[in-house]
Amino acid sequence: MRTDTPRFIASQSILWLHADGTETMIEARIGEPYQVDARTWACPAALEGVDGRYPDIFGDGSMQALSLAMGLIATRLGHMLENDAQLVYPEDRSPWNGATFGVANPAPKRIHQRDD
Repeated sequence: MRTDTPRFIASQSILWLHADGTETMIEARIGEPYQVDARTWACPAALEGVDGRYPDIFGDGSMQALSLAMGLIATRLGHMLENDAQLVYPEDRSPWNGATFGVANPAPKRIHQRDD
């Protein structure tokens, strides 16, 4: 289930640098939680450029719905760091600070050549 008119309240532009040299622009977005019934709330979330908009994330109250939506974004961004990829700020390509989402952006690995 998804609301037809999400009100996105927070966003972050991130550039995904793949190990093969290709790049993908990502817009991570979190929407305003909305009430579904007396106890259930839902929160829109999206990773535009990768997965698009997800089904709204449901929780037992607005805080839980918001927290779970943030957790989904963090998990997906963490998956993008596999295989020596990097996440950077698109403006200056400095390493993206994923701490907001609980994502560690590892330092790039250095390749050492053997002298034979």
